[in-house]
Amino acid sequence: MTNYLNTYSHAFIVISHDTEFLDQIAQFVYHLENQRLIRYVGNYQMFIKQHEARLEQQEIAFRQQQREIKKLETYIQKNKVRASTAKQAKSREKQLDKIDRLDPPAQQRKPLFQFTVAAQPVRVVFSADNLYVGYDCPLFPPINLTIERGEKVALIGHNGIGKTTLIRTLLGERKPLSGSVVSGDRVLPGYFSQLSAPLHLTPIEWLKDQFPDLSEQVLRQHLAQCGVYAEHMRQPMDTLSGGEETKVRIGRLMLQKSNVLIFDEPTNHLDVDAKAALSKALNDYEGTVVVVSHEPSFYEQWITKTLNVEAWAKSSKR
Repeated sequence: MTNYLNTYSHAFIVISHDTEFLDQIAQFVYHLENQRLIRYVGNYQMFIKQHEARLEQQEIAFRQQQREIKKLETYIQKNKVRASTAKQAKSREKQLDKIDRLDPPAQQRKPLFQFTVAAQPVRVVFSADNLYVGYDCPLFPPINLTIERGEKVALIGHNGIGKTTLIRTLLGERKPLSGSVVSGDRVLPGYFSQLSAPLHLTPIEWLKDQFPDLSEQVLRQHLAQCGVYAEHMRQPMDTLSGGEETKVRIGRLMLQKSNVLIFDEPTNHLDVDAKAALSKALNDYEGTVVVVSHEPSFYEQWITKTLNVEAWAKSSKR
């Protein structure tokens, strides 16, 4: 895709949160924030520098204006009641009224994710012996693998290669074509699937249905921590943007008792701040993590093992 777009002779518009991809293909960035669309020249990294400089300039201009307003207000307050200075105070008052007041730079509300281990499992979390994975026929040769407590594993390979099928087989949602899968004692998986069923429930209703012992106030505070705010909390889940719905589902995982987190393409709809927050949470997490992702920048700082499913599939064709 990168090579295709770089050699494409016509205009194109791309919506993506993959910053490495944007760095390689973008010549202009249009940033939508606080109901304003602003154009920046250059790729994503150049946008970041220009955006930060713009925010800094806004902050300086806002503070300077606030100092000027305060100075005028103080002068008017002190001098409007004195006969000798009332005229000057009135003039300053008119000057104050004509000021086109700047808004303070908008503060971006950033999510905070945090996962805890409910109870430690045994040393071997998942083990597979001579495992064939697939539907009518195996997707790749038989595999033998072990995932141990505390490991953080990345499953990589192109779309359709069988990563999701492997995850569902490890979780027991699909039966192996052959071979065996064993889940260790006290393993409590929390699973973030790539696709979710359409829900007409609001985030509050959905979480209340699954965690009835938690009050609505607690759930509202929890969703706000995840970056889901009042305007979306009472909106049906199937009308939310992909990013908002993802934050709600991550919030559900945070409340669920687990000691193994399995994420299948969690960053597809997350913005840069949410991806950074999730990456930090998984880095800090003391349990086991299995993640499917096409963004090495998301996981490469904390991953302990990589399983290349694409390499398995290629080995069967030799």
